[in-house]
Amino acid sequence: MINRLQDETARVEDVLVQPEGLKSLLDAFVTAKANSFENLLDPFLKICRLSATLAIGMAKAEFFRRVIDRLNHSKAVVRLNLLRILRAVCDIHPDRASLVDRYGIYDIVEKLSRQDGAVLVRELAREMLPVLAPPSAPALKASSTPKSSVAPKRRSRRAGSTAGLTGSIETLPGQTPKAKVRPRQKLGDIPWQAQDETGAGHRTGTSHKSLRR
Repeated sequence: MINRLQDETARVEDVLVQPEGLKSLLDAFVTAKANSFENLLDPFLKICRLSATLAIGMAKAEFFRRVIDRLNHSKAVVRLNLLRILRAVCDIHPDRASLVDRYGIYDIVEKLSRQDGAVLVRELAREMLPVLAPPSAPALKASSTPKSSVAPKRRSRRAGSTAGLTGSIETLPGQTPKAKVRPRQKLGDIPWQAQDETGAGHRTGTSHKSLRR
C-alpha cells in the first residue's frame, strides 16, 4: 500500500480518505499488538508525510490515546517513531493548538525531553516543544520587557551636554550670562602701521632736503 501511495498518491489517497479507508487505517493502528504494532510505525510515518489529508484524517481521539499510551514503550525506537508520527500530524493540522490542549500533548513531550533515557528521543522531544508551545507564551515574554528603559538614558545625555556648554560661562546669581566683547583696537595702536608711517615720514624729509640742495 505504501509503494502504491508513493507511485500513485492521488488515486490511493482518494480511496483511503473515504470513511471506510480511514477507519481501516485507524483500526490497524489502534488494535495492532506487540511486533505487529512496531512494524506498522514506519509505514504510518510515511503515510503521514506523503499525504497531509490522510494525516489530518487520522487525527482522532483513539489515535492520540494510542500514541500517548505507547510512548512509555520499553524500546527507544518505538518511542522515537511515535514522536515522529505525532510531529508529522501536529505540524500540518489546522487546529494544532486545540489538539495539544485537549490531549495534554505538550506536557507529555516536555516530560520526555527531560526524563527519557534515550538521547535521540530527548532531542526530538526538545525540537517539538517550540511547535507545541501554547500561543500565549511568546506574548508573555515580550510583555515582561520594560518599555521606559531608554528614556532616562536620553535625558541624562542631554543634561550632560548642556552642563558642558554652560559650565564655562561665569555668571552672578540672578543675571543672564553675557558674551564677553573684545574692545576694538584703534588704528594707531597697531605696531606695524605705526612703523610704516614713521618710515614714510623719514623718507619724505629726506626728499625735501634733496630738493633744497
